[in-house]
Amino acid sequence: MKSTCVVLLLFGLIGCGGQSALESDAQRMLASVRDLEEELDDLPQAVARYGEVSAQFPHTEAEKTARARRAMLEQVQTRLAEREVVPKDSIESFYEAVVEIAPDYFATLKKLGTNYSNQIHFTTRFAANTGAVQIKEQAIGIWEKQDRLWSRYTFRPIPSNRFWQDQLCKDALNITEMLIARPFRDYNRALDIINKGLDYALGEDVISRAKVYAAYCTFWQGKAEDFEQGVTLAREALKYEFLSDNDRARAYHVIGLCYAYIYQDSEDMAHLDEAIKALNEAVNIDGNMGEAKQLLKALRQQRGRVAS
Repeated sequence: MKSTCVVLLLFGLIGCGGQSALESDAQRMLASVRDLEEELDDLPQAVARYGEVSAQFPHTEAEKTARARRAMLEQVQTRLAEREVVPKDSIESFYEAVVEIAPDYFATLKKLGTNYSNQIHFTTRFAANTGAVQIKEQAIGIWEKQDRLWSRYTFRPIPSNRFWQDQLCKDALNITEMLIARPFRDYNRALDIINKGLDYALGEDVISRAKVYAAYCTFWQGKAEDFEQGVTLAREALKYEFLSDNDRARAYHVIGLCYAYIYQDSEDMAHLDEAIKALNEAVNIDGNMGEAKQLLKALRQQRGRVAS
Protein backbone atom coordinates (compact mmCIF):
# COMPACT_ATOMS: atom_id res chain seq x y z
CA MET A 1 0.00 0.00 0.00
CA LYS A 2 2.88 2.34 0.83
CA SER A 3 4.38 1.90 -2.65
CA THR A 4 0.98 2.59 -4.19
CA CYS A 5 0.70 5.80 -2.21
CA VAL A 6 4.15 6.90 -3.47
CA VAL A 7 3.15 6.22 -7.10
CA LEU A 8 -0.07 8.19 -6.72
CA LEU A 9 1.83 11.04 -5.10
CA LEU A 10 4.04 11.24 -8.19
CA PHE A 11 0.96 11.73 -10.33
CA GLY A 12 -0.43 14.31 -7.88
CA LEU A 13 -3.53 12.26 -7.18
CA ILE A 14 -3.37 11.95 -3.39
CA GLY A 15 -1.63 13.62 -0.49
CA CYS A 16 0.48 11.76 2.04
CA GLY A 17 -2.46 11.70 4.45
CA GLY A 18 -4.83 10.15 1.91
CA GLN A 19 -6.44 13.46 0.80
CA SER A 20 -6.07 14.19 -2.91
CA ALA A 21 -3.61 16.89 -3.90
CA LEU A 22 -6.44 18.52 -5.81
CA GLU A 23 -8.57 18.63 -2.64
CA SER A 24 -5.65 20.04 -0.63
CA ASP A 25 -5.16 22.85 -3.14
CA ALA A 26 -8.90 23.51 -3.15
CA GLN A 27 -9.06 23.71 0.65
CA ARG A 28 -6.15 26.16 0.71
CA MET A 29 -7.89 28.41 -1.80
CA LEU A 30 -11.15 28.07 0.11
CA ALA A 31 -9.43 29.21 3.31
CA SER A 32 -7.99 32.26 1.56
CA VAL A 33 -11.44 33.22 0.28
CA ARG A 34 -12.86 32.94 3.80
CA ASP A 35 -10.57 35.84 4.74
CA LEU A 36 -12.64 38.01 2.40
CA GLU A 37 -15.63 37.59 4.72
CA GLU A 38 -14.07 39.97 7.23
CA GLU A 39 -15.41 43.19 5.68
CA LEU A 40 -18.68 44.07 3.94
CA ASP A 41 -16.76 45.94 1.23
CA ASP A 42 -15.12 42.65 0.20
CA LEU A 43 -18.44 40.85 -0.29
CA PRO A 44 -18.51 41.08 -4.12
CA GLN A 45 -14.95 39.75 -4.28
CA ALA A 46 -15.78 36.90 -1.91
CA VAL A 47 -18.74 35.87 -4.06
CA ALA A 48 -16.56 35.92 -7.17
CA ARG A 49 -13.72 33.98 -5.57
CA TYR A 50 -16.05 31.27 -4.28
CA GLY A 51 -17.18 30.93 -7.88
CA GLU A 52 -13.56 30.47 -8.93
CA VAL A 53 -13.08 27.69 -6.36
CA SER A 54 -16.14 25.89 -7.75
CA ALA A 55 -14.91 26.25 -11.33
CA GLN A 56 -11.31 25.23 -10.69
CA PHE A 57 -11.94 22.30 -8.35
CA PRO A 58 -15.06 20.42 -9.49
CA HIS A 59 -16.13 17.24 -7.67
CA THR A 60 -14.26 18.14 -4.47
CA GLU A 61 -15.54 18.77 -0.96
CA ALA A 62 -14.16 22.30 -1.20
CA GLU A 63 -16.25 22.86 -4.33
CA LYS A 64 -19.41 21.87 -2.44
CA THR A 65 -18.56 24.25 0.39
CA ALA A 66 -17.69 27.07 -1.99
CA ARG A 67 -20.92 26.61 -3.93
CA ALA A 68 -22.98 26.71 -0.74
CA ARG A 69 -21.21 29.79 0.63
CA ARG A 70 -21.47 31.60 -2.68
CA ALA A 71 -25.22 30.98 -2.79
CA MET A 72 -25.56 32.20 0.79
CA LEU A 73 -23.49 35.33 0.24
CA GLU A 74 -25.38 36.14 -2.95
CA GLN A 75 -28.54 36.26 -0.81
CA VAL A 76 -26.73 38.53 1.64
CA GLN A 77 -25.60 40.72 -1.26
CA THR A 78 -29.15 41.04 -2.52
CA ARG A 79 -30.46 41.95 0.92
CA LEU A 80 -27.68 44.46 1.61
CA ALA A 81 -28.56 46.29 -1.59
CA GLU A 82 -31.67 47.47 0.28
CA ARG A 83 -29.65 48.98 3.11
CA GLU A 84 -29.71 52.57 1.83
CA VAL A 85 -33.50 52.82 2.08
CA VAL A 86 -33.77 51.31 5.56
CA PRO A 87 -34.81 53.88 8.21
CA LYS A 88 -32.19 54.54 10.87
CA ASP A 89 -34.40 53.17 13.66
CA SER A 90 -34.80 49.89 11.74
CA ILE A 91 -31.15 49.26 10.92
CA GLU A 92 -30.66 46.82 13.82
CA SER A 93 -33.58 44.62 12.78
CA PHE A 94 -32.33 44.87 9.18
CA TYR A 95 -28.94 43.38 10.12
CA GLU A 96 -30.62 40.80 12.33
CA ALA A 97 -32.51 39.62 9.25
CA VAL A 98 -29.25 39.46 7.28
CA VAL A 99 -27.71 37.33 10.02
CA GLU A 100 -30.61 34.89 9.72
CA ILE A 101 -29.60 34.39 6.09
CA ALA A 102 -25.92 33.90 6.95
CA PRO A 103 -25.43 33.09 10.65
CA ASP A 104 -21.66 32.73 10.29
CA TYR A 105 -20.85 35.62 7.94
CA PHE A 106 -18.34 37.51 10.07
CA ALA A 107 -18.77 40.96 8.50
CA THR A 108 -22.44 41.22 9.50
CA LEU A 109 -21.83 39.54 12.84
CA LYS A 110 -19.35 42.20 13.88
CA LYS A 111 -21.58 44.95 12.49
CA LEU A 112 -24.49 43.81 14.63
CA GLY A 113 -22.23 42.80 17.51
CA THR A 114 -20.74 46.30 17.67
CA ASN A 115 -24.22 47.74 17.95
CA TYR A 116 -25.07 45.34 20.79
CA SER A 117 -21.79 46.11 22.60
CA ASN A 118 -22.42 49.84 22.46
CA GLN A 119 -25.93 49.37 23.83
CA ILE A 120 -24.63 47.16 26.65
CA HIS A 121 -22.02 49.76 27.56
CA PHE A 122 -24.54 52.58 27.99
CA THR A 123 -27.53 50.71 29.40
CA THR A 124 -25.53 48.92 32.12
CA ARG A 125 -24.10 52.16 33.41
CA PHE A 126 -27.47 53.89 33.39
CA ALA A 127 -29.12 50.98 35.20
CA ALA A 128 -26.38 50.72 37.84
CA ASN A 129 -26.49 54.48 38.51
CA THR A 130 -30.28 54.79 38.67
CA GLY A 131 -31.41 51.38 39.91
CA ALA A 132 -33.88 51.21 37.01
CA VAL A 133 -35.03 47.58 36.92
CA GLN A 134 -36.54 47.89 33.45
CA ILE A 135 -33.25 49.16 32.03
CA LYS A 136 -31.36 46.38 33.83
CA GLU A 137 -33.58 43.78 32.16
CA GLN A 138 -33.14 45.54 28.83
CA ALA A 139 -29.35 45.31 29.19
CA ILE A 140 -29.55 41.61 30.01
CA GLY A 141 -31.78 41.07 26.98
CA ILE A 142 -29.20 42.73 24.74
CA TRP A 143 -26.48 40.51 26.22
CA GLU A 144 -28.60 37.44 25.51
CA LYS A 145 -28.99 38.54 21.89
CA GLN A 146 -25.23 39.09 21.68
CA ASP A 147 -24.52 35.65 23.10
CA ARG A 148 -26.98 33.97 20.71
CA LEU A 149 -25.48 35.90 17.80
CA TRP A 150 -21.98 34.55 18.36
CA SER A 151 -22.89 31.10 19.66
CA ARG A 152 -23.54 29.98 16.06
CA TYR A 153 -20.13 31.15 14.86
CA THR A 154 -16.98 29.01 14.91
CA PHE A 155 -14.15 31.32 15.90
CA ARG A 156 -11.00 31.17 13.81
CA PRO A 157 -7.45 31.65 15.19
CA ILE A 158 -7.01 35.08 13.61
CA PRO A 159 -6.69 38.55 15.25
CA SER A 160 -10.16 39.81 14.30
CA ASN A 161 -11.81 36.76 15.83
CA ARG A 162 -9.68 36.90 18.97
CA PHE A 163 -10.67 40.56 19.36
CA TRP A 164 -14.34 39.59 19.36
CA GLN A 165 -13.86 36.75 21.80
CA ASP A 166 -12.36 39.23 24.25
CA GLN A 167 -15.02 41.83 23.45
CA LEU A 168 -17.73 39.35 24.38
CA CYS A 169 -16.07 38.84 27.75
CA LYS A 170 -15.95 42.63 28.19
CA ASP A 171 -19.67 42.78 27.45
CA ALA A 172 -20.23 40.10 30.09
CA LEU A 173 -18.13 42.14 32.52
CA ASN A 174 -20.30 45.19 31.94
CA ILE A 175 -23.42 43.16 32.68
CA THR A 176 -21.79 41.64 35.76
CA GLU A 177 -20.74 45.02 37.17
CA MET A 178 -24.32 46.22 36.74
CA LEU A 179 -25.81 43.16 38.43
CA ILE A 180 -23.56 43.34 41.49
CA ALA A 181 -24.10 47.07 41.91
CA ARG A 182 -25.83 48.17 45.11
CA PRO A 183 -29.33 48.58 43.60
CA PHE A 184 -29.45 44.95 42.41
CA ARG A 185 -26.83 42.67 44.02
CA ASP A 186 -27.90 39.73 41.87
CA TYR A 187 -24.79 37.59 42.35
CA ASN A 188 -26.26 34.34 41.04
CA ARG A 189 -27.22 35.81 37.70
CA ALA A 190 -23.95 37.72 37.52
CA LEU A 191 -21.92 34.55 38.07
CA ASP A 192 -23.65 32.75 35.20
CA ILE A 193 -22.93 35.65 32.86
CA ILE A 194 -19.30 36.22 33.84
CA ASN A 195 -18.60 32.50 33.49
CA LYS A 196 -20.05 32.67 29.98
CA GLY A 197 -17.77 35.61 29.28
CA LEU A 198 -14.78 33.59 30.46
CA ASP A 199 -15.78 30.82 28.04
CA TYR A 200 -15.25 33.30 25.20
CA ALA A 201 -12.15 35.15 26.39
CA LEU A 202 -8.60 34.55 25.19
CA GLY A 203 -6.62 37.61 26.28
CA GLU A 204 -4.87 37.41 29.63
CA ASP A 205 -5.90 40.98 30.54
CA VAL A 206 -9.64 40.43 30.12
CA ILE A 207 -9.50 36.94 31.62
CA SER A 208 -7.76 38.19 34.77
CA ARG A 209 -10.28 40.99 35.25
CA ALA A 210 -13.20 38.64 34.67
CA LYS A 211 -11.78 36.22 37.24
CA VAL A 212 -11.80 38.96 39.88
CA TYR A 213 -15.54 39.41 39.36
CA ALA A 214 -16.12 35.67 39.10
CA ALA A 215 -14.34 35.26 42.44
CA TYR A 216 -16.55 37.90 44.07
CA CYS A 217 -19.76 36.37 42.73
CA THR A 218 -18.57 32.91 43.74
CA PHE A 219 -17.99 34.11 47.31
CA TRP A 220 -21.61 35.19 47.49
CA GLN A 221 -22.81 31.68 46.70
CA GLY A 222 -22.09 31.09 50.38
CA LYS A 223 -20.90 27.47 50.60
CA ALA A 224 -17.55 26.29 51.94
CA GLU A 225 -16.42 25.12 48.51
CA ASP A 226 -17.38 28.52 47.09
CA PHE A 227 -15.04 30.28 49.49
CA GLU A 228 -12.18 28.00 48.42
CA GLN A 229 -13.01 28.58 44.75
CA GLY A 230 -13.21 32.33 45.32
CA VAL A 231 -9.68 32.34 46.72
CA THR A 232 -8.43 30.29 43.78
CA LEU A 233 -9.99 32.57 41.17
CA ALA A 234 -8.75 35.74 42.85
CA ARG A 235 -5.20 34.39 43.12
CA GLU A 236 -5.26 33.37 39.48
CA ALA A 237 -6.24 36.93 38.58
CA LEU A 238 -3.43 38.37 40.69
CA LYS A 239 -0.87 36.42 38.67
CA TYR A 240 -1.44 38.81 35.77
CA GLU A 241 1.33 41.41 36.04
CA PHE A 242 -0.67 44.29 34.57
CA LEU A 243 -3.90 43.88 36.53
CA SER A 244 -5.10 47.39 37.42
CA ASP A 245 -4.76 48.62 40.98
CA ASN A 246 -8.54 48.74 41.39
CA ASP A 247 -8.93 45.12 40.31
CA ARG A 248 -5.92 44.05 42.35
CA ALA A 249 -7.49 45.61 45.44
CA ARG A 250 -10.81 43.88 44.65
CA ALA A 251 -9.04 40.55 44.30
CA TYR A 252 -7.36 40.89 47.71
CA HIS A 253 -10.69 41.99 49.20
CA VAL A 254 -12.33 38.81 47.88
CA ILE A 255 -9.53 36.68 49.32
CA GLY A 256 -10.00 38.40 52.67
CA LEU A 257 -13.75 37.83 52.59
CA CYS A 258 -13.36 34.17 51.69
CA TYR A 259 -10.76 33.46 54.39
CA ALA A 260 -12.86 35.28 56.97
CA TYR A 261 -15.71 32.88 56.34
CA ILE A 262 -13.40 29.88 56.07
CA TYR A 263 -12.06 30.85 59.52
CA GLN A 264 -15.59 30.93 60.96
CA ASP A 265 -15.97 27.27 60.06
CA SER A 266 -12.44 26.07 60.78
CA GLU A 267 -11.40 28.30 63.71
CA ASP A 268 -7.89 27.83 62.32
CA MET A 269 -5.77 30.88 63.14
CA ALA A 270 -3.88 30.46 59.89
CA HIS A 271 -7.10 31.24 58.01
CA LEU A 272 -7.73 34.33 60.13
CA ASP A 273 -4.20 35.50 59.44
CA GLU A 274 -4.66 34.96 55.71
CA ALA A 275 -7.83 37.07 55.82
CA ILE A 276 -6.07 39.90 57.66
CA LYS A 277 -3.08 39.75 55.31
CA ALA A 278 -5.26 39.94 52.19
CA LEU A 279 -7.38 42.79 53.53
CA ASN A 280 -4.24 44.71 54.47
CA GLU A 281 -3.12 44.42 50.86
CA ALA A 282 -6.51 45.60 49.63
CA VAL A 283 -6.65 48.76 51.73
CA ASN A 284 -2.98 49.54 51.09
CA ILE A 285 -3.71 49.56 47.36
CA ASP A 286 -7.04 51.38 47.64
CA GLY A 287 -7.56 53.35 50.81
CA ASN A 288 -11.17 54.08 49.88
CA MET A 289 -12.36 50.49 50.31
CA GLY A 290 -14.64 51.16 53.25
CA GLU A 291 -16.09 47.65 53.53
CA ALA A 292 -12.62 46.09 53.45
CA LYS A 293 -11.46 48.50 56.16
CA GLN A 294 -14.40 47.65 58.39
CA LEU A 295 -13.85 43.92 58.01
CA LEU A 296 -10.12 44.31 58.58
CA LYS A 297 -10.78 46.22 61.83
CA ALA A 298 -13.19 43.54 63.04
CA LEU A 299 -10.78 40.72 62.22
CA ARG A 300 -7.88 42.45 63.95
CA GLN A 301 -10.02 42.77 67.06
CA GLN A 302 -10.93 39.12 66.77
CA ARG A 303 -7.24 38.25 66.45
CA GLY A 304 -6.47 40.25 69.56
CA ARG A 305 -9.15 38.52 71.59
CA VAL A 306 -7.99 35.07 70.50
CA ALA A 307 -4.36 35.92 71.26
CA SER A 308 -5.22 37.06 74.76
